[in-house]
Amino acid sequence: MGKRRLVHISIFLCAALLLAACSRGQESGAGSAADCPEQVFPLAEPDYTEKRRRDLSPFEAGLAQFSPAQAQQLDALLIGRTIPEIQAMMEAGELNSVELVMYYLARIQQYDLDKLNSVLELSPDVLAEAQALDEARAAGELRGPLHGIPVLVKDNIAVAGGLHTAAGAYALKDWQTNRDAFLVGQLRQAGAIILGKANLSEWANYMDACMPNGFSVLGGQTRHPYGPFDPLGSSTGSAVSVAADLVTASVGTETQGSIILPSMVNGVVALKTSRGLVSRDNIIPLVDWHDVPGPIGRSVTDVAVMLSAMTGVDPGDPDSQAASSLAGVDFTQFLSLEQAQKLRVGVVGQSAEEFQKVLEPSLTQAADEKGSALTAAEIEGITREFALAINAAQPIVDVFASQGIEAVVIDHAKVSGFRTDISSTLEYGFQDSFNRFMASLGDQAPLESLADVARINAEDLPNRAPYGQGYVTGSLNTKITAEEYAAMVAEQRDGAAEFLRGLLEKHDVDVLVTSTQEYAAAGFPALTVPSGVYPTGGMGLVPAGRPYGIILVGDYLSEPQLLAVGYAYEQAVQGRVAPDLDAAIQAIEVIGK
Repeated sequence: MGKRRLVHISIFLCAALLLAACSRGQESGAGSAADCPEQVFPLAEPDYTEKRRRDLSPFEAGLAQFSPAQAQQLDALLIGRTIPEIQAMMEAGELNSVELVMYYLARIQQYDLDKLNSVLELSPDVLAEAQALDEARAAGELRGPLHGIPVLVKDNIAVAGGLHTAAGAYALKDWQTNRDAFLVGQLRQAGAIILGKANLSEWANYMDACMPNGFSVLGGQTRHPYGPFDPLGSSTGSAVSVAADLVTASVGTETQGSIILPSMVNGVVALKTSRGLVSRDNIIPLVDWHDVPGPIGRSVTDVAVMLSAMTGVDPGDPDSQAASSLAGVDFTQFLSLEQAQKLRVGVVGQSAEEFQKVLEPSLTQAADEKGSALTAAEIEGITREFALAINAAQPIVDVFASQGIEAVVIDHAKVSGFRTDISSTLEYGFQDSFNRFMASLGDQAPLESLADVARINAEDLPNRAPYGQGYVTGSLNTKITAEEYAAMVAEQRDGAAEFLRGLLEKHDVDVLVTSTQEYAAAGFPALTVPSGVYPTGGMGLVPAGRPYGIILVGDYLSEPQLLAVGYAYEQAVQGRVAPDLDAAIQAIEVIGK
């Protein structure tokens, strides 16, 4: 019964929850996911030699003195706290930055090293930075809203000072940039401590059709902290580390779905920003015109605080000028029910009528296989799971209505329009973007071109690219011309923006709840907020115990509206559920043996 019903719902799930898995292998010339071995999570790592050893030696003395009693005390103090609440505790003398960093280092040692694998590298100077910020606080010299707050950044974002920037790839394993990315400088200016680098799906999930989500050759296989689930990617480590309370907040990057999807399935809040609102300077690109960075946190409040610190007009990113109206804005001012009640929300999903039509065959099938009529409890269980699985609109509309927010159902079956073709964009755009990025580095460039990556990997493929490098070679061998690519970029940007704006205008709404991914090509923002974890009713419809959430999409520079609506939804639902890391680690240790 479960397998056959999963066929029904796969139509609805592919585009939204399982984009990365469903789209694997569609890129021309790069192989197909159909040719790959079946992936059952949590995955054991392949037998290879190039995984980077996490170095805890700079923290040995502190970790040796950090007792289980201290860990429990800080658990009680920190679990579920927002950045402003942590700042208040530090101002009151209940906590300091050194203690906060040690807390996360101890959790990384306990739960992450060769287990969750979400943290790729730790800054050797992080305790000294924390001490300096504690001294500055004591002297009354606060840098900003992130003063003393540890942050992880995805490994494709350049960080100077003892850390590598490699996109998880062997070919860049030794590169240490001579300057921070602009957004990293903004974080430091606001007082953030760069704890280290987060693991990712190598090359922003464009290495090979057979490479699992969350794997990089330097970082190993990132695992899901809630159980035997696909953690998705490519900002896998950025999402998992926040979900597992290994850091206060993180930064990811997205081409299409790479911030939103891993954050949604790992039960955290994340914002894919409007193109140019956060600078893309000194970030290893996948497709430069498509890529954007964005913050990840355990609450909408944390994401708003992070975003406030990250924005800024950067001469190195021409698109940042277009977003200058929101540069330097304090986004926490939009976190109020009053702000959200000024807006109208359109929820794209199953209408009540269509939901009943889709549900009826499963109810009939369940009764036939049982051999008797279903009980009321069984009907309720199937209905609930199906409503969650296919994102039925009415329950979400009801949540907004309870908060005094006007919301309407937009029947997804009646939504038609532009659909982006990401496969061709990736195939040409990867090589083009990477080569131009390397050229921009001048004498600091570690490589000349993507061809160097393929050559270096080919010298020892089992250890440097254990799942293959089909997407890399597919990009090198593309038949798409520069003229065709330029036309493709213009068509996708304009078509996606026109489609989404048309949807907003037609239904007279400010914000959409939708699984459509056209926001990415359009350069529009998207926010995901946890709704809960899938129920364990045993009907086989959904991955029981795995988090799920909603995705909010708006027009260009609609971050204030998304945050207001997302905050109202978060306060009504309280959907984030902390993972049972001990149980998850037990499952991981079983496959490790």
